[in-house]
Amino acid sequence: MKPLFVFILVLLSMVFIQLDVQATESWIRVNRLGYLPASIKVAVFISTNEKANLHFSVKDAKTGRIAFKGKGVSANAGRWGMKQAFRLNFSSLSTHGKYYIECNGSRSPQFRIDPEVWEGTADFVLNYMRQQRCGYNPYLDTLCHQHDGYIVDHPTREGEKVDVRGGWHDASDYLQYLTTSATATFQMLFAWQQTPDTTVFKDNYQSDGRKGSNGIPDILDEARWGLDWMLRMNPDSTLMFNQIADDRDHAAMRFPNRDYVDYGYGKGLGRPVYPVTGKPQGLRPGRTNRSTGVSSSAAKFASAFALGADIFKTITPELSTLLSTKSRVAYRYGERIPGNNQTACVVSPYFYEEDNWVDDMELAAATLYRLNGQEKDIKDADYWGQLEEISPWMELGRARHYQFYPFVNIGHYYLARMAGSLIREKYISYMKGGLECLNKRAKIYDDPFFYGIPYLWCSNNLVVAAITQARLYHQLSGDNNFLEMEAALRDWLFGCNPWGTSMICGLPEDGDYPTRVHSFVTEMLHNIPYGGLVDGPIERIRYESLAGIHLKYADEYAPFQYGAAVYHDDPGDYSTNEPTMDGTASLCFYLATMQKAGKQ
Repeated sequence: MKPLFVFILVLLSMVFIQLDVQATESWIRVNRLGYLPASIKVAVFISTNEKANLHFSVKDAKTGRIAFKGKGVSANAGRWGMKQAFRLNFSSLSTHGKYYIECNGSRSPQFRIDPEVWEGTADFVLNYMRQQRCGYNPYLDTLCHQHDGYIVDHPTREGEKVDVRGGWHDASDYLQYLTTSATATFQMLFAWQQTPDTTVFKDNYQSDGRKGSNGIPDILDEARWGLDWMLRMNPDSTLMFNQIADDRDHAAMRFPNRDYVDYGYGKGLGRPVYPVTGKPQGLRPGRTNRSTGVSSSAAKFASAFALGADIFKTITPELSTLLSTKSRVAYRYGERIPGNNQTACVVSPYFYEEDNWVDDMELAAATLYRLNGQEKDIKDADYWGQLEEISPWMELGRARHYQFYPFVNIGHYYLARMAGSLIREKYISYMKGGLECLNKRAKIYDDPFFYGIPYLWCSNNLVVAAITQARLYHQLSGDNNFLEMEAALRDWLFGCNPWGTSMICGLPEDGDYPTRVHSFVTEMLHNIPYGGLVDGPIERIRYESLAGIHLKYADEYAPFQYGAAVYHDDPGDYSTNEPTMDGTASLCFYLATMQKAGKQ
């Protein structure tokens, strides 16, 4: 009888353990940064338990008293490999304080409701931009890439040395692309243009990125760093450069000042510089891009130069004059040779596959109109804008890597702001159309996180684009139909996602955020790249098709990897956990807008 008794005890203990596991396998996801008092506030409950009930309560973190009681709305738990999922709306709770949510015995992390939850966030992400600087890197206080570079793939200037020092390293590698750098520059200038407020954007750093005040807001110092590099990348009217280095860079994790990759000029003694030619490029057979023209690159030069000219008009007049002249020349170049201009690769099949370009021309023409007021520019902008009413990735729900870029079309916003009533309504409707695509997709999925964005490589950049468009659309129209989706996507970046983690390194300070990112800062300095927005979750089938991914640690998010996408806080996963410079810069507008909203 004794063996039978022991067997029954073991069996019962296994049942109790299993019941306990089930009881704890429920999670409540919230925005770890917190909420403005008047904002929409929706947490998400997910569970492997099929018998959870909808009721929840929000409790004061100090007293434990119930501040709000509600009933959740059921959503498609299967989308994330769960048995049940509820959206927990507590928007009517606006009293300042610190809270947590309880639902079915599970408790959320603590969060704040406070007008100041966004304070300092727009400046915080600039930490990553300074860390990414090339030429002189203030994070390491060292010079790097001082021999750049040598022209390749040019009919008459092959092998010629040019000075293209400066700019930013694109991500955790040291490649530099006009595509992303011009976009980052424009986005930071745009953020300041929309919120020219020194209580939001402060002056704590000098122009070279070292600590100290210089009388200019830090975001403009950073944008100026990009403009100076772009001027080197466009030395005259007939010569533009699109890229420094190529994927031979992907040799090993290393410090930028010890980048000894040999491109044929000697170890660390210069990198290739690819010109804008408007023709397919590639130094190796079978690794040729699909470029058809120069417009996508030339127009990015034009729009950043024109906006820079406008903003620096009273700060640095001589710079403004130069930028104004070069913006017009760049735009005309884009008109003369229409088409897309992609980046180049040598070793791998991965490059920025930008196919669209009329959005770049629209933005350039609209920005030039803002600068000079020439009627031809607004007519041009309207012409280009009508050719791409909705950003294709929003409409299609799919794309190749950076196929439709930039991910948000600020040109539509400018036309809606500047033009007459008929054009204004047309472009507001275009912006609405893109948001409706995302909104509809989220509803079709019945996604617990109200998420209708495709899980492409760099999906977080698409999230930033979507909330940027949603905020601009609301400012223009006053239409509240997309506020819940905007809030959901905003909260997604700060922890209201299946993994419960913020996607921005170091933010919020006391929250859960990426700590083992794909970066030399993590791998070699055992630190984190503060302020960097990581790539974000990617569709599983895409993840499994990528080469060179090898996780280095046990997956702390393993229970949440059975849904629509995967994410790993692991340096071995460059597809989901690598910060990107352009995505980070694109956050500045939205963070500044939320910070300003908290002051109103």
